[in-house]
Amino acid sequence: MKSINRFLGRTTLIFAFFIVICHVSVSGSATALLNDSFTITATDKSGSSPAWNLKYSESESAFNITMSENNGEKEYTVRSKFFEVVYIMNKNGFGARMVKAGKAQVPGQILEKILNQNALKNQKVISSDQIDNESALNLIASYLPDLINDNYKQLLQ
Repeated sequence: MKSINRFLGRTTLIFAFFIVICHVSVSGSATALLNDSFTITATDKSGSSPAWNLKYSESESAFNITMSENNGEKEYTVRSKFFEVVYIMNKNGFGARMVKAGKAQVPGQILEKILNQNALKNQKVISSDQIDNESALNLIASYLPDLINDNYKQLLQ
């Protein structure tokens, strides 16, 4: 009976140790992603729509993000010279979409080579909850790099 109790005690101790190690490593990497990989700054535009610049730490260029509201739906349009996508917050949640043809500024032939269609489908609903602007901007900055095909990651640099 003593040997069974020792075995269970040691097993429990080892299991608890692994849980603590996993928790610490996951928490550490999440913090580094949010603090070190990008900066978001508000821009002073004369228009009525709020706007921000998103710059990744290793990048010299920035993505422009503008927000517009229409019928209870918020659209965060993310643009650079060769890339554009829109993140929408509506009753279904928050997620990424293609920019509608009438609002597109980047030619479709260029965008189809740069944009990862599978990642776009995966990001259709990032959050099913309603979120504030700060959370939306942080989610955009975190998920945007996945939308760019590997051959075009230099757009982030």
